[in-house]
Amino acid sequence: MKQLSVLFLVMVFGFHGFSQDIPPVTDKILIKNVSITTQPGSTPFIGHILIEDGIIKDVGASLQVPYDAQVVSGDSLHAYAGFIAALSHAGLKAPKENNERPRVDRTGYPPNDVAGITPEMSIDDAYDHKDGSISDMRKQGFTISHSVPHGRMLPGMGSIIALNGESYNESVIVKDGSMFAQWKTANRVFPGTLIGIMSKWRELYRNAELTLQHNKNYKTNPRNRKRPAQDAATEALWPVVQKQMPVFFKAEKHRDIYRTLQLQEDLGFDLVLSEAKDIDRILGDLGGRDVSVLLSLDLPKAEKKKEESKDKKKDGEEKKEDKKEDAEKEDPKMAMLQKRKSEAIDRYTSQAKMMSEKGMPVSFSYLETKASDIHTNIKRLITDGLSEKDALSALTTQAAKSIGISDIAGTIEKGKLGNLVIATKPIFDEKSKIKMVMIDGKLHEYEVKEKKKKKEGDSEMIDPSGTWAYTIEIPGMAASGTMTITKNGEDFDVKVTSNQNPGEEAEGKEVELDGSDMSFSFSMPAGGMDITVQNELTFDGDTFEGTVSVADFGSFDISGSKSDPE
Repeated sequence: MKQLSVLFLVMVFGFHGFSQDIPPVTDKILIKNVSITTQPGSTPFIGHILIEDGIIKDVGASLQVPYDAQVVSGDSLHAYAGFIAALSHAGLKAPKENNERPRVDRTGYPPNDVAGITPEMSIDDAYDHKDGSISDMRKQGFTISHSVPHGRMLPGMGSIIALNGESYNESVIVKDGSMFAQWKTANRVFPGTLIGIMSKWRELYRNAELTLQHNKNYKTNPRNRKRPAQDAATEALWPVVQKQMPVFFKAEKHRDIYRTLQLQEDLGFDLVLSEAKDIDRILGDLGGRDVSVLLSLDLPKAEKKKEESKDKKKDGEEKKEDKKEDAEKEDPKMAMLQKRKSEAIDRYTSQAKMMSEKGMPVSFSYLETKASDIHTNIKRLITDGLSEKDALSALTTQAAKSIGISDIAGTIEKGKLGNLVIATKPIFDEKSKIKMVMIDGKLHEYEVKEKKKKKEGDSEMIDPSGTWAYTIEIPGMAASGTMTITKNGEDFDVKVTSNQNPGEEAEGKEVELDGSDMSFSFSMPAGGMDITVQNELTFDGDTFEGTVSVADFGSFDISGSKSDPE
């Protein structure tokens, strides 16, 4: 629970001696009678999956159950290989932007760290296994992430991480296996332009080639040769120039993609175009190139569906959408702009289908995508023509191939990592919910709440948007803070802060509104594990009452009032 710090949680719920390092009862888990899709395009079958020591030991329609195995019922559930984020910032907090001019002697030749050139940087020090982004991705079915650092032109190296919520050393699968680059200029120093980045890239790369060769020559025969200078940034690029390390280059728009392809053609490094948002314009130029592409899953907002009839509006009241529609009819320019906007959104969401039709494998980048939007956005791509087989491949087999771990992940096979996603229905079904996620044989279970169907006589939906002051009644003390509810289309966003820890903010998940009742949950790290906090609220005018339930530690009364009543 982000708005109540771990310290506050310890004070309230008495987690003083709590530790995650409790030995498991058994290292064998059998998922029994589950519908298994071993890989994209395979026919599902009802069978069992045996996990031992974090590895898939066996898969089949009938397996002998070890006497010491934990048996988990998979009746009416559907199992898939654990999802893989081919590129993300999972586990890494974005630093605060500093817009002040750096104090350097020469803005045309600043120190590397000021210029955003830190290829030698690893994520090991910055990785926070308790960061909320890890549990958020895991809840969406992701078991592995290729996580790269934040930064500017050349932030550093990426590592492949198991999203099991354990420390970097315990969860790292491949350490420093890639280089991450992007078209992000330095802050008021060189390279402060895109042309400057191209120039600097060439300089760095050529210098790395020369120093690598000089280093080899010196080791072969050091006599009469100057001793090589030690430079961490240059040496970090040696695996790149030797094609031992791919460059995941963030290039969103087609002009950035062209620039990236030009650099790769000139210099020859192994390239993975990443976070692409404008790939359809250059698909013809990718033919014959040995370049992988990760499409951005950060889609533009879907357009709202227009009302079928104005007759359905209460008391004939004209809504904002109607006014906008009438204005478009009166103003041809506005109508044309709206048409172009609609066409741009349709083009954007059909790019995955276009790639597939060209025979190009599809996979995704998640650098700018909210975890809660991932499944919604993939279903939009499916609606616009991407096959479910290719969508599943983008999450599993192709994602594994993109980061070089196909031999251990991406399918449900004997000998591969015990990473599974288990859902209530086929994964792309509109009503499908993720019930279990297994990572390295460690099972994470999630409560699945069925959406209530509105019946005749049910109370009318209210709009609880606004800022609310809340108080949680805890024996011997009270917790208080602010809750902000914002309407987002037909849904609601909830953000909560605490007076006990004002610098942090929690984001509500699975927000549901049924009449005047609202429910939502969020996760909070505590004692090395994630605690789920469930909120059930009932609104009455400018006040609300309800309960806050904290895992197995009880429920507490919560009440609140609107801070900005109309």
